Amino acid sequence: MVGQPVKDVLMRIQPWIKAVASALMLATVQTETSGQSPVPPGPAPPPGAYVAPGPGGGPMMPQYPPHLATDPTAIYPQNAPQGYQPWPAISPFYPPNVGMDQHVSQDGLWFRNIFYRQRKYFGSVELMSVQFRDAGDALIGSPFAPLANFDTQRPIGVPIDTIYEYPSVPNLSPDVEGFFAVSRRIFLAPALDTNANVFNGQINGYFYPPRNSGDIDSPTSTLGTQIRWGYENEDGTGLMANGWWAFEDTGSFKKGATHINGVPVSQDLTLILDGQNLLIHGVVPLYNGEPVFPDFGLGTSAKFDVLFEVEQKTEAGGTNLSLYTQPVYNRGGVKIRPMIGARYTYLKEQFRFHGIDSGFTYTLDEETYRPETNSIVRLYDQYDARLDNGVTSHIAGPEAGFRIDLGDDDASFKAWAETILGVNANHESIDMSGNNIGDPLYDARFVNILDPRMLNPANQSEFSDEKSSTHVSPFFQQSVMAEFAAFRSLPLIRNISALEHSSFRFGYTFTWIGAVARPADSIEWRGFPLYPKIDTDREEWYMHQLNFGLDCSF
Repeated sequence: MVGQPVKDVLMRIQPWIKAVASALMLATVQTETSGQSPVPPGPAPPPGAYVAPGPGGGPMMPQYPPHLATDPTAIYPQNAPQGYQPWPAISPFYPPNVGMDQHVSQDGLWFRNIFYRQRKYFGSVELMSVQFRDAGDALIGSPFAPLANFDTQRPIGVPIDTIYEYPSVPNLSPDVEGFFAVSRRIFLAPALDTNANVFNGQINGYFYPPRNSGDIDSPTSTLGTQIRWGYENEDGTGLMANGWWAFEDTGSFKKGATHINGVPVSQDLTLILDGQNLLIHGVVPLYNGEPVFPDFGLGTSAKFDVLFEVEQKTEAGGTNLSLYTQPVYNRGGVKIRPMIGARYTYLKEQFRFHGIDSGFTYTLDEETYRPETNSIVRLYDQYDARLDNGVTSHIAGPEAGFRIDLGDDDASFKAWAETILGVNANHESIDMSGNNIGDPLYDARFVNILDPRMLNPANQSEFSDEKSSTHVSPFFQQSVMAEFAAFRSLPLIRNISALEHSSFRFGYTFTWIGAVARPADSIEWRGFPLYPKIDTDREEWYMHQLNFGLDCSF
């Protein structure tokens, strides 16, 4: 039989062998066997008997039979042999691992939903592109009476309180007479006339532009990062912790320059250039308690003809904790869950003003808006004016909302949206500092021709102020997110276990906070001999946020 196929050997087995083998197998399976350890032989002490401690001493301990569990009442059924003790918590005597068992009615039919106990954890790291709200439109200076454009043959000023016939305005504009609009606001034109004790001979509104924070460039986008972590239970409840930070974003407005071809702008350079480097880039009307003339407000307007620069900086961050309840609606791939939580938001905004005035007076060329040839006259030293005002807000409190999920958890694409409302406590701190906010040009022409008070070293021109308060700020946030299980279809990458349950997330979030102090709005512009101070003004604040990240489930 050597060399014959195996099938030939099998075919020669006698039929009677099959019958005998089958009978022997039937006889064998009738014998009882046990897959557990047998009960040890020998007598056993009765349940609950106490035995003496060992050589080491100690209290009397209850002794159970060796074939029983340590505590016969600890498992079901009672008095089961020790060999049948379930470990680790897996036994036919235990109920199934069910977290929730419920009956629901849908379309007139009753259904039983059994959810096995299973907690799914998730985490994500996301890149953010954030755009903060702009600086607003706060006036840089005190409220003023705008100057008219004489190209349209209108009288100077804007009627605010009273209009009456004013035949002439001494020392203002001797060649202009007629009806004059009087205002209790600050007169906008600086005392630029080259004649002593004459306020101004040129009152065209185009010459002296006032500025506001709306001139600051709208914020572009700054980067940030966000981290999420949490879990979801089998019944839809869960928890999510979230932390984010957006880096500083800066918007600015700048007219003029501190250097020309690398050379610092000084009064010597201005004299060499015959003032052709000068242009009134902006004026700042200032309340100083002193009237220019009786029918206008108590203050004057400072010119800045070398540099006018304003800047706004913003940075923000925060964290929140959300607890999700069981869905109030869960059908057809749509799940709606209420949520409650708490949130903390950090917001810091900084407003900065920097102006440089040449210290010269001159006659303006109505075509170039620059000094006429050979008209510049030095009155005082060139000086820098600065004002910084920063607001730091710590906003925290409870919140509530709901989340809508579209798509099953194991789907390749799913989306969700979340709406949150909150009422938060807002503790804000405002700090202001600066130097040389005043109008030495008016002093040089009317008060003290030789020595403007603000620039006199004997006088203090630096200032500072601070204020803090706590109030209520409403909060609103709307998020829309989409998730793609993109890694499931990518070769090689899909075989990485860490990415097996990962998805790519992107979305948009809008955050709104009410009653936030804005730094540009919270300034009372007062000029020397007075000093600027904080005047809190609260407005809404918001930001737009785009998220891109990797979400992992485990």
